[in-house]
Amino acid sequence: MSKTSRSTFVRGTRRYFIYFFLSIVLIVLTVSASFEIIKRTDLLKLEKVSIDGESERLNYHLEQDLSAYFGINLYRLDLELISDSLKTRYPIISEIDIKRRILSSLKVKYLMEKPFAIVNFTDGKNYYTTKELKILERVNYGYLKRSLPIITTKLKSSDFKIGSVISDSLTMKMNDYLLEVLQVRQDFQEKISDVFIIDNKVYFREILRGNIVYFGKDNISEKIDLFLSYNNSFTSGLYIDLSYKDQIVTRKADF
Repeated sequence: MSKTSRSTFVRGTRRYFIYFFLSIVLIVLTVSASFEIIKRTDLLKLEKVSIDGESERLNYHLEQDLSAYFGINLYRLDLELISDSLKTRYPIISEIDIKRRILSSLKVKYLMEKPFAIVNFTDGKNYYTTKELKILERVNYGYLKRSLPIITTKLKSSDFKIGSVISDSLTMKMNDYLLEVLQVRQDFQEKISDVFIIDNKVYFREILRGNIVYFGKDNISEKIDLFLSYNNSFTSGLYIDLSYKDQIVTRKADF
């Protein structure tokens, strides 16, 4: 009967597991050392940034910000930290993804927040907001260019900052009203100039003739259809009340 050589490693033996463990440790140390060498080499320094996003102006500013990292090794850059700092600096960014591209570049993709309305403050300043009333940026002073319904508030813009959420009950009521209408008919957004509240009732001003319209609370879909079927026959300067079932009541607007 032949005997097993002492130098042979048999699976399941203690010696086999010791050598297997030492091999793994050696591989980890080799990889770690190689990575440290890579981080110090001049061959992987950042030289180029490419931006994929919908705003050319924001693309330019992101590229300028990231150019501060030129000359730094790609693997010494904390991409998560850089992403967080860019989202903080530009609240209009909802998502951002930064990837390394060997040998010397970064690829940046981002998505912008979707504005839902424009909030008008008492000092005349207008800001884009989301469906949750998160303030994105001031109209004409940022990266968005949208024609959206205006929500008229009694708030001061100085009480808010970019990225904060408006929790005022009246503003929320107008925003919820606008949400309800546009959930029924998204295309009706083009008919609404602004939304305002008087005596706890929400009204909107239609964009074509500036007439003030009141839908009431129920059957929004039917009231939109009724309004659209008669809209071309209305003159300007009217208050149009559709709060009654299957009826339109009009009079001269006095507010």
